[in-house]
Amino acid sequence: MRLVLVTPPAATPITLCEAKAQARVEHDDEDLLLQHYVDAATAWLDGPAGILGRCLVTQTWRAELATVTGHIRLPFPDTVISSAVFTDAEGGELIHELALQDQHPLLRPISGFGRPAAITFTAGYGAPADVPAAIRQAMLLLVTQWYEHRQVTGTGTALPFAIEALLAPYRRVRL
Repeated sequence: MRLVLVTPPAATPITLCEAKAQARVEHDDEDLLLQHYVDAATAWLDGPAGILGRCLVTQTWRAELATVTGHIRLPFPDTVISSAVFTDAEGGELIHELALQDQHPLLRPISGFGRPAAITFTAGYGAPADVPAAIRQAMLLLVTQWYEHRQVTGTGTALPFAIEALLAPYRRVRL
């Protein structure tokens, strides 16, 4: 499955102003640095490469499959499918059914199938304010950690326990 970001999130889950308040920064001299930390924290948590395995702020994705031989499990929980196009050998659309498996949408082509498919879907909690408070707080703590400790840390240094504890309920683990 190839994932293509169609519409990126309109904003990050936390703002520069929130990060500055958390880090107790009252000047504008390091706004660019703090914004980089906000962006890095977002990238570390969000989307297919993020450690949470989910989208935070609403974004639109397209899953492209060269050949569909069975059910399709979309990669993110809390997903709304905008369109699912399955084409048969003659180029006609095939019917599919939608089910949920562990909060992940699961598409099943109804008839025998071995053709390409494209599924467009939106994923995420909604607006930045809709992202769970624990995730937003973990991001603020992470940005502050990076801001206050700019040096390279030693090998084996883990995240502060508070950040791990805040994120743990939201991690998606695939077995």
